[in-house]
Amino acid sequence: MYRKTHIGYTTLFALALLLVSSCRKDVHEFTPYAPVAEDLQPLLQQVSEASNAVTTFRFEGNGKPLADTVLTLPAGVRLHLADAEDLFENENGVPVPCSSCPDLRIEALFAARKSETAARLLSQLTYPEGHVLESAGILHLQAMCSGQRLRLRSGHSLKAQIPVTAPKNNMAIFAAHTDAQGHVLGWKSGNTPALPVLWAPSSGMLQAGYEMPIAQLGWVNCARILPEPASPLCVTLPEQFTALNTRVFVLFQNVNSAVTLSGTISQSRFCLEKAPLGYPVSIVAIARTGNQYWMAETMAEVGTNTQLSLIPKPVTQEDIVALIRKF
Repeated sequence: MYRKTHIGYTTLFALALLLVSSCRKDVHEFTPYAPVAEDLQPLLQQVSEASNAVTTFRFEGNGKPLADTVLTLPAGVRLHLADAEDLFENENGVPVPCSSCPDLRIEALFAARKSETAARLLSQLTYPEGHVLESAGILHLQAMCSGQRLRLRSGHSLKAQIPVTAPKNNMAIFAAHTDAQGHVLGWKSGNTPALPVLWAPSSGMLQAGYEMPIAQLGWVNCARILPEPASPLCVTLPEQFTALNTRVFVLFQNVNSAVTLSGTISQSRFCLEKAPLGYPVSIVAIARTGNQYWMAETMAEVGTNTQLSLIPKPVTQEDIVALIRKF
């Protein structure tokens, strides 16, 4: 008897809750969505693919040593291969002379604009300190022999030349610090300077830029730490926008730097702990909930403990891509 009565009351209680909820038209429950890496990355990829792509250089070993070679990327970046017979080894440490490789491939990608580095989530922050970097450009280099990944031998390096209009004297080489999946978490300095130089490309006119030795393949950043004092900059969004479905970027207006703000999946607050004071910035938030995209943009100047609030509005994919491409 007790069991039947208990079931009856439980059923009535459930029906009452159902009726109450059906009458509350103003109640909207937020349903968690897939992680941002899955939802937003294909969209961000459209931004980066529109402006740059991987350039592949191929060589067929014929038993003769490969002559010193200069590889030129579309952006004017030059890679110098010297002593190619002793340059590479496989991942087991076995030397791989270029003359003996039937299909040597060197793949290079150069990202310089803020839109490119933001879209590829190459946040311009040192690791682990979190200082903001000004960048002259980021290189990604990869070498393979017949599909087998290669690396540079110890004591050997490539020379890269990055063209810029007005080189500075305090730039250095920063290597990427990555997680187990290869995502760039930040940049670590090897204390090797990037030297201002002039060279004569095929056009005959002298080109200014930076020259730097690259001792390891992967992501390499030619950059400097912004020297100004720093203070936190935080952006608060409505509660349904968290790191689960949202990215928030700070794009510096007068220097080449783009930073992805840190957030969590439980809060709608995104922060840059060490924002250099006095810089004008554009702040862009993009998000996806279900099939709907959202975006918010504002401009600000970094002050002491800057606190901002943004309310994203519904947009299309095209709106987001067009906005980020302009930086």
